[in-house]
Amino acid sequence: MIKVFIVDEHPVIRQGLASVLEKSAEFEVVGEANNIKEAMSQIGELKPDIVIMDAFKGTGDNIDDITVIQQKYDKVKVFILTASTREQDFLKAIGAGVRGYLSKVSEVSQLLDAIRLVAADGTVVYSSKVASIFDSTIQQANRSGLLSTREKEILSLVSHGLSNKEIAERCYVSEATIKAHLRRITEKMNVKNRAEAVATAIERGFIEVGQDLSDTET
Repeated sequence: MIKVFIVDEHPVIRQGLASVLEKSAEFEVVGEANNIKEAMSQIGELKPDIVIMDAFKGTGDNIDDITVIQQKYDKVKVFILTASTREQDFLKAIGAGVRGYLSKVSEVSQLLDAIRLVAADGTVVYSSKVASIFDSTIQQANRSGLLSTREKEILSLVSHGLSNKEIAERCYVSEATIKAHLRRITEKMNVKNRAEAVATAIERGFIEVGQDLSDTET
């Protein structure tokens, strides 16, 4: 049985959600609270598997509440059920370590499936309304991933003012190969040109300013 604790400032929402969950023998609503301050002592005593809450209301957010729960009760999974579709709210929640994120307009079956998944293996669940945000975030992370050793070497040579032809000669490859490397580098780093790639690589610590050219010999 999955033990659930519900936190929401609106009694109607708490009672409605509890009613939906308790129709299934899989779920037990062990407690309810108006806010996190009320909930904290009860969570420690009742030991729920999942705390369902809405951290985003109006123009403000209670993202710190997520951190408080997870710091004090590391085995409790936080599940956000919210009306917010703001990209920044979703990203804040993921950054804070929530294990589930769903819209309040989701179907009941979708909600129950999401809670099951989170309880079973900690999978982050998100609604279709924020799926595209999640996907673009992952893509951005992939593009910004660490450069390969060869790509760092080429950027270091670019930072010293060498042309593609000169870099190709030092690396014992064709000029076309160097151009292909630089194209992949700019795509990975999501930058427009080689100059911006060098500046970004230095900022991120991928290459060092003033590195001796002898250090890039192959």
